[in-house]
Amino acid sequence: MSNDSKETVLRTLRAVAEQRGIALPALREDAEIVDELGFTSLAVAALIANLEEELGVDPFQDEDVMITDIRTVADLCRVYENALARVR
Repeated sequence: MSNDSKETVLRTLRAVAEQRGIALPALREDAEIVDELGFTSLAVAALIANLEEELGVDPFQDEDVMITDIRTVADLCRVYENALARVR
């Protein structure tokens, strides 16, 4: 993933956590978004909506990837990297 895209994902993840009052530990790529970082389903939905707005892609529109496939920060980065590669 390009550093710009990865930084956008991480920045957006931090922003949504702050908006939702989620105290994030240090972010690791293998950290599970729900189980370790404490995101609720509504926080995940807000994260996805914000990422779509920030990056201009919806990796879930073609149903090649399901939102339930996203467990870790690395999964989230990979899905957006693949979606961005398809539109370039």
